[in-house]
Amino acid sequence: MKVLFVFEDGKQSSFFVYDLKDQHNTLIRVAPEIKLKQLSLGELYQQVSIEKFLAYFSLAFGLDVKKYLILRKADSLKAIKEAGLAADGRMEVAVAKDFSAHGQTFHAGMQRLDLAELDAYITYQIDPDGKLDVFERQEDIIRLMKRKTVRPKLSTITKNYSTVKEYSGNNLNLKDMLKMGTGYLAKGNARMEKINVPQAGSYQLIGDFPYRLGSIDWQKNTIRLTID
Repeated sequence: MKVLFVFEDGKQSSFFVYDLKDQHNTLIRVAPEIKLKQLSLGELYQQVSIEKFLAYFSLAFGLDVKKYLILRKADSLKAIKEAGLAADGRMEVAVAKDFSAHGQTFHAGMQRLDLAELDAYITYQIDPDGKLDVFERQEDIIRLMKRKTVRPKLSTITKNYSTVKEYSGNNLNLKDMLKMGTGYLAKGNARMEKINVPQAGSYQLIGDFPYRLGSIDWQKNTIRLTID
């Protein structure tokens, strides 16, 4: 089963494909700047229905994805404000490296970030070192919030199914969610295989920082744009 997770943020929306096959979990992380003819994936996502986007996305990358779940960045920040911030209005985050993002500067190590800094921290960009580490940061914040609000049990999925349906755009039924939960719990502490699209060393950058994504050598990618 493959599920497309959309971290929705306009044309900067990030796309994650969760691929569960025989208890082997793979996460494919796709940049919104990838062009399908004249439109980027982020722009296409804004212009067509999610059902059409799934069809185009599946065809373009040779992936058969029929399920989706949309998580809006604005809702994530609202949840962080309501449940994740300490009394001083900050949240402790393990920053992996020194970098700048959207007018904010971050340093490696434990930092206490306010809501504006967290917004910059998880907003899509190509980092000053040319890497797409923002995918990791988005996942880290989602995991931090999950630890604060959800216990890793299948009974929790059943209990909160109606809430998930109400507050996220998705076409997942309870069976789908239980299958995903079973696969997640089955991996235990094993690290999930993660694939960036495009992969490091396969793309060029345009302009000065903040960079834009330039040409991509698809032959250097495990997941390839096969048709646009």
